[in-house]
Amino acid sequence: MELAAAVIPWPDRDDRPYPLPFHPLEMGEDALRALCGFVLEGLPAPDDVDADAVGLHGFLVRDSAAPDPAVVEAEPRARVAAMEPRRTYVVGADGSWVRQGAP
Repeated sequence: MELAAAVIPWPDRDDRPYPLPFHPLEMGEDALRALCGFVLEGLPAPDDVDADAVGLHGFLVRDSAAPDPAVVEAEPRARVAAMEPRRTYVVGADGSWVRQGAP
Protein backbone atom coordinates (compact mmCIF):
# COMPACT_ATOMS: atom_id res chain seq x y z
CA MET A 1 0.00 0.00 0.00
CA GLU A 2 1.51 3.35 -1.06
CA LEU A 3 0.79 6.52 0.83
CA ALA A 4 1.42 9.99 -0.57
CA ALA A 5 3.93 11.97 1.42
CA ALA A 6 3.23 15.56 2.28
CA VAL A 7 5.50 17.97 0.44
CA ILE A 8 6.94 20.52 2.81
CA PRO A 9 8.67 23.43 1.01
CA TRP A 10 11.99 24.80 2.24
CA PRO A 11 11.50 27.85 4.45
CA ASP A 12 13.65 30.14 2.29
CA ARG A 13 12.35 28.93 -1.09
CA ASP A 14 9.10 29.40 -2.84
CA ASP A 15 7.59 27.55 -5.77
CA ARG A 16 7.57 30.45 -8.22
CA PRO A 17 8.71 29.58 -11.74
CA TYR A 18 12.13 30.67 -12.97
CA PRO A 19 11.86 34.24 -14.32
CA LEU A 20 13.70 33.50 -17.60
CA PRO A 21 12.56 31.06 -20.28
CA PHE A 22 16.03 29.43 -20.02
CA HIS A 23 18.64 28.86 -17.32
CA PRO A 24 21.88 30.83 -17.93
CA LEU A 25 24.14 27.96 -16.82
CA GLU A 26 22.41 25.50 -19.13
CA MET A 27 22.66 28.00 -21.96
CA GLY A 28 26.39 28.38 -21.25
CA GLU A 29 26.91 24.61 -21.40
CA ASP A 30 24.96 24.44 -24.67
CA ALA A 31 27.05 27.26 -26.12
CA LEU A 32 30.28 25.58 -24.96
CA ARG A 33 29.22 22.33 -26.64
CA ALA A 34 28.22 24.13 -29.85
CA LEU A 35 31.38 26.26 -30.07
CA CYS A 36 34.07 24.02 -28.57
CA GLY A 37 32.64 20.51 -28.81
CA PHE A 38 32.67 19.63 -25.10
CA VAL A 39 30.94 20.43 -21.81
CA LEU A 40 32.31 20.98 -18.33
CA GLU A 41 29.32 19.75 -16.34
CA GLY A 42 26.83 17.03 -17.00
CA LEU A 43 27.15 13.92 -19.11
CA PRO A 44 29.13 14.25 -22.33
CA ALA A 45 27.48 13.30 -25.58
CA PRO A 46 29.03 10.45 -27.58
CA ASP A 47 30.40 12.85 -30.19
CA ASP A 48 31.87 15.34 -27.64
CA VAL A 49 35.60 16.04 -27.65
CA ASP A 50 37.59 14.58 -24.74
CA ALA A 51 38.64 17.88 -23.14
CA ASP A 52 41.34 16.19 -21.02
CA ALA A 53 43.08 14.96 -24.17
CA VAL A 54 43.48 18.46 -25.65
CA GLY A 55 46.93 19.90 -25.03
CA LEU A 56 47.34 23.62 -24.43
CA HIS A 57 50.40 25.76 -24.91
CA GLY A 58 51.56 27.97 -22.07
CA PHE A 59 53.42 31.23 -22.37
CA LEU A 60 55.42 33.24 -19.88
CA VAL A 61 55.33 36.98 -20.47
CA ARG A 62 58.01 39.12 -18.86
CA ASP A 63 58.75 42.80 -18.87
CA SER A 64 61.78 43.38 -21.08
CA ALA A 65 62.86 46.32 -18.90
CA ALA A 66 62.68 44.28 -15.68
CA PRO A 67 65.87 42.95 -14.08
CA ASP A 68 67.00 39.40 -14.71
CA PRO A 69 64.92 36.91 -12.62
CA ALA A 70 68.10 35.21 -11.38
CA VAL A 71 69.30 38.53 -9.91
CA VAL A 72 65.93 39.17 -8.30
CA GLU A 73 65.93 35.69 -6.69
CA ALA A 74 69.56 35.96 -5.53
CA GLU A 75 69.05 39.22 -3.61
CA PRO A 76 66.86 37.82 -0.76
CA ARG A 77 69.05 34.73 -0.52
CA ALA A 78 72.12 36.92 -0.04
CA ARG A 79 70.32 38.90 2.68
CA VAL A 80 69.36 35.70 4.53
CA ALA A 81 72.93 34.41 4.28
CA ALA A 82 74.22 37.68 5.82
CA MET A 83 71.91 37.44 8.84
CA GLU A 84 73.10 36.41 12.27
CA PRO A 85 72.03 33.02 13.60
CA ARG A 86 68.49 32.88 14.94
CA ARG A 87 68.07 33.69 18.62
CA THR A 88 65.37 32.06 20.71
CA TYR A 89 64.25 33.36 24.08
CA VAL A 90 62.08 31.87 26.82
CA VAL A 91 60.67 33.39 29.99
CA GLY A 92 62.80 32.42 32.99
CA ALA A 93 61.58 31.53 36.47
CA ASP A 94 62.05 35.12 37.63
CA GLY A 95 60.10 36.54 34.65
CA SER A 96 63.11 37.71 32.68
CA TRP A 97 63.92 36.68 29.14
CA VAL A 98 66.57 33.97 28.88
CA ARG A 99 68.27 33.20 25.59
CA GLN A 100 68.16 29.54 24.66
CA GLY A 101 71.27 27.96 23.25
CA ALA A 102 73.42 30.89 24.39
CA PRO A 103 77.02 30.07 25.17
